[in-house]
Amino acid sequence: RVSNRRHDSVTPIATKHLVRAPLGSAQRLLHAFFAANPAPKGAGARIALHAGDATQAAIVVLQQAHRPQDMTPHYKVHWEADGGGPFPIFDGELLVGADEDYNAFWLQLAGVYTPPGGFAGQLFDRVIGRRIAEETSRRLLSKMAAAMERGFAGEELSKTRHASER
Repeated sequence: RVSNRRHDSVTPIATKHLVRAPLGSAQRLLHAFFAANPAPKGAGARIALHAGDATQAAIVVLQQAHRPQDMTPHYKVHWEADGGGPFPIFDGELLVGADEDYNAFWLQLAGVYTPPGGFAGQLFDRVIGRRIAEETSRRLLSKMAAAMERGFAGEELSKTRHASER
C-alpha cells in the first residue's frame, strides 16, 4: 500500500547503488529479496533500516508501477516504522536502471519522507534528520544490492554444480 498521508512538510531523497548482477535478473532478484523478508501481516517486507548505530524495523511495500514505455522494472515504494511511532514515513519510486553493460544494474530510489513531530520535527530535519534519512536510504539500497548479488552468485554456483553432475 502506498500512503495517502498529506505531505505538509516533506524532504526529498534520491540515491542509487550498483548491483553486480545481470540486468535481466533484476526483477527476479528484487522479488527474492522481498520474499526472504516477509512482513508479519502479509503485505510488504519487514526490513531493518539503519542510520548510524540506530536500527528500526520498517514495513516496506513495493507496488508495480511499470508502464509500457519502461525498459526496466519500476515500482512505487512506501515504508514506515513497524508498529508506528515517531519515525519518518517514506513514499517514492524504486527504479532499476541499466549500467554500461548488461552485467550490472542500478537500484535508484527517489522520493520524499515526512518527518514526524510537526514543527519540532521539521527543525530536527533541517539540522540532522535529512542526513539520517539519506544514510538510511543508502544503507537500504546497499543491503538490497548485497543480498541480490549473493542470490545471483548462488544461482550461478548451483548451475555450475548441476552441469558438473551430468
